[in-house]
Amino acid sequence: MATNTFLNKKLVFNTIYTENWRGLYVFALKILQNKESAEDVLQEIFTYFLSRMEHTELASHKAYLYQAVRNQCAKKFASKSLTTVELELLAQSFSLADEEETTAIPSEELVEEVYKAAETLLPPKCHQIFTLRFSRQMSIADIALLLEISNSTVENQINKALKILRSENIGNLAFALLIACAN
Repeated sequence: MATNTFLNKKLVFNTIYTENWRGLYVFALKILQNKESAEDVLQEIFTYFLSRMEHTELASHKAYLYQAVRNQCAKKFASKSLTTVELELLAQSFSLADEEETTAIPSEELVEEVYKAAETLLPPKCHQIFTLRFSRQMSIADIALLLEISNSTVENQINKALKILRSENIGNLAFALLIACAN
């Protein structure tokens, strides 16, 4: 009987893999902009999925897999300092995932935690730019124009804010959720 269960699990996994791998790969590639990294993410996701699939009830395998890819990409970004371009790519990933019927919705408590941490930890000018960018959803160019500073100064302040918050262990997924809310 154990052999039959294994064959059923393998058949279900192969079906899910075949139906989803190409879209997930393109999704990861759009976020990471690197073929090897995208392949690594898919391998990690499907390996984990295979090991957990009999213990997890899912309403949508597709939504789960897109969310898992998005989270794994966020972890990859978390291991290094993010440039503004990388932040924008990560933010776009949330829009792309939503187009793919992902049902993850940022927690209001999580977003609020990030804003409170930003208010207490960031220098005033840095906090002002962070708030304009993520809370008021202003573009870098609009912030630069409003504050009469260069675009690169705005980018530097955003990177500084994220670095400070990350160093305080606020949580890299919180940044990803916050960025998603801003776009």
